[in-house]
Amino acid sequence: MLKSRVILAMDKPLSYQILKEMENELYGIKIGLPLVLDLGVHKTRELLNDLNVEEIIVDFKLADIGFIMKSVVEKLSFASSFIAHSFIGVKGSLDELKKYLDANSKNLYLVAVMSHEGWSTLFTDYIKNVIREISPKGIVVGGTKLDSITEYRKDFGKMTIISPGMGSQGGSYGDAVCAGANYEIIGRSIYNAENPFAALRTINKIIEDKVMNCKGAIFREK
Repeated sequence: MLKSRVILAMDKPLSYQILKEMENELYGIKIGLPLVLDLGVHKTRELLNDLNVEEIIVDFKLADIGFIMKSVVEKLSFASSFIAHSFIGVKGSLDELKKYLDANSKNLYLVAVMSHEGWSTLFTDYIKNVIREISPKGIVVGGTKLDSITEYRKDFGKMTIISPGMGSQGGSYGDAVCAGANYEIIGRSIYNAENPFAALRTINKIIEDKVMNCKGAIFREK
């Protein structure tokens, strides 16, 4: 049984005490650029260092040549996984990043579909080809685009799908998992709550109840 299908998107600091309270209700934590700019790399590392979660994911949406992306990753070695854009292509960029991450036992997620309204599907075939060539651990598909989640689940089998956009951006808790995602990324609805731990537990319950009744959930409990 999974302890949670929620990845906390932490774009602003929460106290270590609150994070320790929440760790058993989370799959992982995704840290954004605003958090690291606010705290700095050293304090971010200290805050997250001994939390008992499956993944610490750095979400800077890396999009550069291989040398630059490797330099960024090297400075954030406390994380287990990194998110990069697919559209930057393979040769001299994502191929070098993937090789570096593999050599250092780190994971790569590639952005397939973003959650905002302006995301275009005109380059979907190109993005899918990049994903196939790089073969990352997983892909990011916006939780506001349920048809896209189902499409990418069909095309990429057992590859991990993580879905942002739940809650504050309009996605309903549990819908992304029911459409085929593995985990839902939730931020503001938790860290802006008066009681983040209580908010997280409520969200987990909503997701579990929905998953038990939907056909698309890949982690449906027996």
